[in-house]
Amino acid sequence: MRKTPIVVLKFGSSVLQSEADLPTAVHEIYRWLKEGHQVVAVVSAFGNTTDDLTRRAHSVCKQPDDLLLAALLATGEAASSALLGLSLNRAGIPATVLDAQQAGLCTTGPTLNSDLIAADAASIFESLSRGVVVLPGFVGRGEQGETTLLGRGGSDLTALFLAQQLVGSCRLV
Repeated sequence: MRKTPIVVLKFGSSVLQSEADLPTAVHEIYRWLKEGHQVVAVVSAFGNTTDDLTRRAHSVCKQPDDLLLAALLATGEAASSALLGLSLNRAGIPATVLDAQQAGLCTTGPTLNSDLIAADAASIFESLSRGVVVLPGFVGRGEQGETTLLGRGGSDLTALFLAQQLVGSCRLV
């Protein structure tokens, strides 16, 4: 039986407006680690990144293909996740960044408004044994391995879903 409690901390775009806000997230993660928790950090894209990427897609193509749009929009969360991982490492906090496929975040439903149906808890627990796990919110993998999105508020949904799957608590920071 697992003795160390797990907390899933969700850092949204209102908290992570830009790279300048990463120290705040690192401090919050450190606070939970110091209190004896294992930490999974779910991050949104910085600030208005998703809206900016959507505008860019529509400037190139009036009706972008859903699969291509999902792939583009997912880059916002991927960048935030990697930068938070780098910031944690710089602070001396071991971190592993997992993408949706590595975390087994499986979805069903429409490409741009999917529902999470599974996570690979064993893979996440293995990564937690090495330190903090950072995951992009909002992004999943469909039945054919394609990038899918969870729709607006998808990072909150990711955090809540993971907390349930990992039998942990969830804090929307």
